[in-house]
Amino acid sequence: MLGNFKIIDVNERMANGTSLVGHITEDYSTLVEVFGPPHFDQPSGDNKVHTEWNLEFTVQEEGEEDTETVIATIYDWKEESANVARTTPKYQWHVGGFNKFDALECISQRILDHYRQFGNK
Repeated sequence: MLGNFKIIDVNERMANGTSLVGHITEDYSTLVEVFGPPHFDQPSGDNKVHTEWNLEFTVQEEGEEDTETVIATIYDWKEESANVARTTPKYQWHVGGFNKFDALECISQRILDHYRQFGNK
């Protein structure tokens, strides 16, 4: 679990092997503003995911010189179509990662930073 930390950078990165660590509730448009367009916007081979972001956060904990890498995914799950997640206000997105608190903390912090910078909707 991260303590006080700052996000140094966020990049797209293939994220194989993540598993569900929690959820965030947010509009699709906000996620696009914060993270850019989804990295995958076509149905997965098994049709379980229609929209997905794969993210690599570079973070630095307060008082530390070294940085850490946190991998996180944001995705819809088992919806009829991509439009469900993309048009539902405050949709409950799935968050995947390798460490529950780190993935959720990084995504939540990046969204909060965006709101602080650009104001609330």
